[in-house]
Amino acid sequence: MNKMNRFLLPVLALCLAAGAQGKVLESSVATVNGKPVLASEYDTYYEGVIEQYQAAAPQFLEQPYAKDFLGKEVLKELISKELLYQAADEAKIVVKDSEVDEGINEIKTRFIIDDNGKQDPKGADKRFNEALKKQHMTLKSYKEKIKKDIAVKKLMEAQIQATVKPVEEADVKALYANVEAAMKNNTKALKKLEKEDPAKLREAQLIAAKLTQLSAEQVRVGHIYLAVTKDTSKEDAKKKEELAKQIKKELDGGMDFSAAVKKYTEDKTALASGGDMILIKGIAPKEIDEAAFSLPVGKVSEPIKTDIGWHIIKVKEKRAEKEIGYEDIAQDLAQYVAQQKIQTAMAEYVNGLADKADIKVTKTFEVDAQIEAEAAKRAADEAKAEADKAAKADKQDAKADKKAEAKAEKSDAKK
Repeated sequence: MNKMNRFLLPVLALCLAAGAQGKVLESSVATVNGKPVLASEYDTYYEGVIEQYQAAAPQFLEQPYAKDFLGKEVLKELISKELLYQAADEAKIVVKDSEVDEGINEIKTRFIIDDNGKQDPKGADKRFNEALKKQHMTLKSYKEKIKKDIAVKKLMEAQIQATVKPVEEADVKALYANVEAAMKNNTKALKKLEKEDPAKLREAQLIAAKLTQLSAEQVRVGHIYLAVTKDTSKEDAKKKEELAKQIKKELDGGMDFSAAVKKYTEDKTALASGGDMILIKGIAPKEIDEAAFSLPVGKVSEPIKTDIGWHIIKVKEKRAEKEIGYEDIAQDLAQYVAQQKIQTAMAEYVNGLADKADIKVTKTFEVDAQIEAEAAKRAADEAKAEADKAAKADKQDAKADKKAEAKAEKSDAKK
């Protein structure tokens, strides 16, 4: 089996710890040293990943075999987790009940916000239990899962402490030099870095892009959003336009902007922050960008039309572009370097477990057949190319032999 290239996938908190405990005997998608990775657990985890991509990067899911590739990553992650569960069990790591309770309580705090984006601490337990029910889990089975996860965390902490060396300032300064070269587009330094280590060049460019955004001119705005999509009828789209104009009139008449956000916005995820958002110059849609960075602080925009609907913004705070030096980001870079060291150590440890384990995968993906077909085609093309090359060489050899024979015969005739 191929080594695990990644240890963690970004998924919803509950899905990270979820493992469905079925009421009947379940099928598996793989076995790790004889222990099954349940199909239900895979389905739960996979559905969480898909939901997150649908919310954050729906365009990715439109790519060919995108869901299959995510499924393969989910399967790798579950196999990695099972390897770590077994390693933690073998190491006889002790987890106290109080630690499990603390973990459960921490998870429950994520259910304080209700479906409308409002804080509702009293309803947290109910929403937590409803989430467990959706995952086909009981509180008892979930606690067992949390206990195993804490054991793995302790195992990894011990491994990291034993193998990962502290970050040295020289490492941080070396990274900063690469990032600075990328930010200033130092062609000579970048070409040298690309030749020495292309991965470090990509790393520096990604960090530089992020820092460029963070140092750019910014504005904090309140945001009211009315959705108009390609599926919205002309009649409903017109109603949204009229509503946007009505909201603007109410705001001009003295209505509190935060109250208007709570009453009208269709961006439910933003309700917890009162609709506030940070805009970086040049990143938002052009129509919003122009309004946000031209309006004075405290002013409310006219309704703004974009491809996704209507927007009304109130400029609350502005921050000018600023320069970022080494001292400004040294601590952040040190944390980044430390995290990279930890991720490398974790990946190497899991890879080592995988190399020694008996792993059998029974889950199949459509993309596997495509990959095999492409590999077979490449192999066939390469074999044909080699055969054609050999045939050409044989033909040239035969021609050379025939020419040599003719020359020899001509020489004998002269004698």
